[in-house]
Amino acid sequence: MLKAVIQLGVPMAFLSWFMFSWLYSDGKLSIDADRKTISANLKEMKKSKQEPTDTELGFLYKRWMRFGSGFYGLAALWTLIVSEMLDVYGFMTNFPGFAKLLQDGIINLLVGFFINQLGNLITAFIWFSYWSKESVVLWVLVAYIGYWLGIQLAKRGYNKTH
Repeated sequence: MLKAVIQLGVPMAFLSWFMFSWLYSDGKLSIDADRKTISANLKEMKKSKQEPTDTELGFLYKRWMRFGSGFYGLAALWTLIVSEMLDVYGFMTNFPGFAKLLQDGIINLLVGFFINQLGNLITAFIWFSYWSKESVVLWVLVAYIGYWLGIQLAKRGYNKTH
């Protein structure tokens, strides 16, 4: 349970707080909206493909919308971030050298890179199986509680500043 909270619950709370704080302050979502209204508004924003003006948020926002927005999309985004960071860390700590990388040619290197990226995207879409093999329901519940908590913190933070 503690592992689920640390690896998935807390990051989901932070990401949802971050994204929803921006959506509330930018006027894209109403602070008084209930869960169903928020979900409908997120779906509408996804359909409209409206780009955020803040470029730092734009990267996260576009990927979140591409993964479906809402809870599922944010969990998929977090899973993609983690899997990419682990790949980069593994590559840097086990760097085989340029000669070994290019041993089979640049085309094979690029194909291998593409296949790895595709694998990370698939992993992100089935994020619930990435985090736990034994208690998927617990991990999904912890992730959702983190997501919901982040939204509530964003609402409270917005209310204090406005």
